[in-house]
Amino acid sequence: MSPRIRQLHRWTSMVFTLIVVGIFAFQAFAVPPEWLYYTPLPFLFFLMLTGIYMFIRHYRRPAQP
Repeated sequence: MSPRIRQLHRWTSMVFTLIVVGIFAFQAFAVPPEWLYYTPLPFLFFLMLTGIYMFIRHYRRPAQP
């Protein structure tokens, strides 16, 4: 399960980055609507959850002999 979560975290981070870059690019041409600033938030929330899971999983592993 952990490799899937790690891969999903990576792909979500790429989508999040593209959305943020797109918002900045859109600002160069016009004033974006207010709701556009909230579009990266679901991805950010998901990244937070998967990041916390991977962080905790790393420290909860049994010690290697």
